[in-house]
Amino acid sequence: MIRASLLIGGTLLLSACSSKPDVPVLAVESQQLHQRVNGKGQDEFAFVVTVKATPQMKLDTSKPVSRRELKRFAEQQRVEDSPELKLQLEDEAVVRLKKALKEARYCESGYKIERVFWRDRSVQLRGICQ
Repeated sequence: MIRASLLIGGTLLLSACSSKPDVPVLAVESQQLHQRVNGKGQDEFAFVVTVKATPQMKLDTSKPVSRRELKRFAEQQRVEDSPELKLQLEDEAVVRLKKALKEARYCESGYKIERVFWRDRSVQLRGICQ
């Protein structure tokens, strides 16, 4: 009975350790809301969210590289290189845009995001008020 409990406990522990690593949390460095009226008289906005830089991990190739180091290097994600992190940043920007527009009392009747622009560590959402 004790042996079976230890076996089950060990199996659960091993399966927990071998699970896929969590997606890193993006640290927002800054956000800016720009507002203007276009030539057609519509209220427009541009909202830019920039995340802090993730240092790129370097491998010391002058000595043998362990499997653990190689695995960490392969799993490291930077927003500049990762479509998954870019989508995560875009989702975060949409949430922050809603809050920023509410605080600025801008686009109170609603808004529509028309374009999304990417630069290294930032995303820009452009749209119009409805």
